[in-house]
Amino acid sequence: MYEKLTVEKAGDVMRVAFNNPRLHNAMDGQMLRELVELCRELDRDTETRFVVFTGTGESFMAGVDLKSDAMSVGNDPASARRRQRIGQELIRHLRDLEQVTLAAVNGFCIGAGLAVAIACDLRLASDDSLWALPNTSLGYFFSWACTPLLVSLVGPGNAKDLILARRELTADEAVTMNLANMSVPRECMEERVDAIISRMRNGGPMAMRMAKKLVNASAPAWFGDVSTVEPELIERLYASGEPVEGNAAFLEKRAPQWDPDMR
Repeated sequence: MYEKLTVEKAGDVMRVAFNNPRLHNAMDGQMLRELVELCRELDRDTETRFVVFTGTGESFMAGVDLKSDAMSVGNDPASARRRQRIGQELIRHLRDLEQVTLAAVNGFCIGAGLAVAIACDLRLASDDSLWALPNTSLGYFFSWACTPLLVSLVGPGNAKDLILARRELTADEAVTMNLANMSVPRECMEERVDAIISRMRNGGPMAMRMAKKLVNASAPAWFGDVSTVEPELIERLYASGEPVEGNAAFLEKRAPQWDPDMR
C-alpha cells in the first residue's frame, strides 16, 4: 500500500519507517501524501495504541527533497499555497491522533523531519542525531504551522536561535532545549522505546486517550490564525523568487544570490 513508508504492526504497536534512504529519508510529495493517508488509517484503527516513527537507514528525515513536488509544482506560487495546506493537515493530524506517538530519531532530523518529530507525543534522540532548521538558507520559513508548536516547546529565544541563526543541535542539546525527551545510545533505541511502551501499556486505554487530549488542550494554541495566513505567506514567498533561488543554490552547491530589493 505504501512505497515511501514501511509499516509493521505487532499487537497494539505500529512501527512506521520513512523509506527514502538514498536521500536520508528526505520527504517528497509521495511520502507527504502517504503520511496523510496513514493518519487517516489510524483514525479508523481501534487496535493500535502506540505508533513509533523512525527512519530507514542512517537518518530520521533530512528535510524535504527539493527536486520533488513536496513544497510546490514547478515553483508555482499557487501550488505552493496548496501544498502548504497538505503539510498543515499532516502536522495537525499527527498531533491529534488518539494513539500515543513516539519519534525515535536517528541521524539527521532536519526541516520537515523536525516538524514531524515535534508533532509526536514523545521524542527520543539517538546519541548520533543532529537537529536543525536550515529553511531560511533555502529561502523558506519554518512552515506547516509548526512555528507556534516549536515556540511552545523551546521558547521564543531558542526558536529564533534555531530558525534565524540556524543553530544545529546534538542529541544532548536537543534534550536541554526541550526538543527531545531523552538521549539514547543508538544501539539501545529499540529497547528503550519498547520499555516506554510497556510502561504506558499499563495505563487504562480510555484514561490514556483522555490524558493526551487534555495535555494538548492545555498547551498554548498553535494553529489559530497561523494556519489561515501561512499558505498565503508561502504563495507570496514563492512569488518573490527566494525559494527558487534557494533551491537552485543548494542543488548547485553555491551561495544563494538574494534579490537586494527584497531586503
